[in-house]
Amino acid sequence: MAAFLFNGAEEYSYKMLVEYINQHKKYFPLYKTHDIFAYFENLIKAIVTNSPLVLLDSDLNPSEVAGVDESQVNIAVQLPDYHFDDINSVVAALQKSSSEITIFTSGTTGQPKKVVHSIETLTRSVHLGDRYKGQVWAYAYNPTHMAGLQVFFQAFENQNTLVNVFNMQRSDVYQKIAQYQITHISATPTFYRLLLPFEESYPMVQRVTLGGEKSDNHLYENIKKIFPKAKINNVYASTEAGSLFAAKGDCFQIPEKICEKFTVVDDELLIHKSLLGKSDCFKFDGDYYHSGDLIEWVNKEEGIFKFKSRKNELVNVGGYKVNPGEVEDAINAIEGVRQSLVYGKANSILGNVLIAEVHLEDGAEVTDLEIRKTLKKQLQDFKIPRKIKFVEAFLLTRTGKLKRS
Repeated sequence: MAAFLFNGAEEYSYKMLVEYINQHKKYFPLYKTHDIFAYFENLIKAIVTNSPLVLLDSDLNPSEVAGVDESQVNIAVQLPDYHFDDINSVVAALQKSSSEITIFTSGTTGQPKKVVHSIETLTRSVHLGDRYKGQVWAYAYNPTHMAGLQVFFQAFENQNTLVNVFNMQRSDVYQKIAQYQITHISATPTFYRLLLPFEESYPMVQRVTLGGEKSDNHLYENIKKIFPKAKINNVYASTEAGSLFAAKGDCFQIPEKICEKFTVVDDELLIHKSLLGKSDCFKFDGDYYHSGDLIEWVNKEEGIFKFKSRKNELVNVGGYKVNPGEVEDAINAIEGVRQSLVYGKANSILGNVLIAEVHLEDGAEVTDLEIRKTLKKQLQDFKIPRKIKFVEAFLLTRTGKLKRS
């Protein structure tokens, strides 16, 4: 039987997982733990017994989110009696579950918001069948958030292996890829940028998926060099709706069967409420939810578009609306730059000025002047940052994305 999870030096088989589930018939409706196997065990027990569950980050202070009773965190509750003969019966129970799972947004730009999902919405993008067997997944997401859940369900329902690499250093990630012959990686663009520079390629990786943040062609080209035999795709997903559609390169296509569930108003993508989880924080325009994502159509008739930016990330500079992502793409394409972060700072004359923080690759020597010369060839003057700061690292959210204040 395949291994279920590798976490550091610990190995857990699917047989061991079933034994744990059968032996321990209590679960934690509100659970905080650094132990990823214990987290998965608790998640599965809740789902297969149709029990509600609130997923909390291991370092979360309950005061950070509304509606969480701190006194109930890590309080065990007795489950009804059950027994599973093997992992197949566990997976079957999961697929029929009526559980409701509460998760929180990542807090990239503000306080986390609570969203309640059914198993159906959480597993909407799972693919099943013989072609999906025998895969080894690098687990590069926070397990309590949407992206981490989707990778878990994809691997678990096909009885694949997970290798935990979340928050690992670059050298350790590469060591795990080689050691466990990892075939599939799904992670944020920030995760892949932190793998640069690279010293060798890894042809055993068959598929690389990016999600959660805007990517760029410079990063795609580097990923192709690191994983030369991998198919690369980008997914559009959110805590509110789960996974909705995928892209090859930077062009997304809305599937024909759900194309009527979307509309675009003032470049913002609106999603029909039938595709969402449940939350008191949702604000609807009729039957549609404002996603906050700005897009541009490539082919409207075929539902093909490019993601531009988050609506609340636009910066007003002297009356001009600047998309920080456009500036970041230009900086990230400069040789020696690992990643950049562009944001607005209040200014009494212009309203805001642009600030760029730049993280260089190890050993790279890139100057403020070189960056400005390059940007001047590509961007209008008002899009060029007033100040460029070189940093050793960026603050990340709990989901591994850039923290944007």
